[in-house]
Amino acid sequence: MCSAAHGWVGLGRIVYASSSKQLVEWLTAMGVAPGRVRNLSIQEVIRDTVVEGPDEEFSEEIRELQRRYHLDS
Repeated sequence: MCSAAHGWVGLGRIVYASSSKQLVEWLTAMGVAPGRVRNLSIQEVIRDTVVEGPDEEFSEEIRELQRRYHLDS
């Protein structure tokens, strides 16, 4: 949804820290059931846009935040 809106208004380059693919992998490894929304890559949603990510350093921090949220709550 975010990348579609990004494309509709023509904002240009997309930079992201972690991906929905990573999130699915992390949650699966944690034993968390998948959500109802399909996980599509940015490139499956929008054409002709420069995409940079995921950032390995930040994605590790986000993975830890997800772990805390799902397992420590």
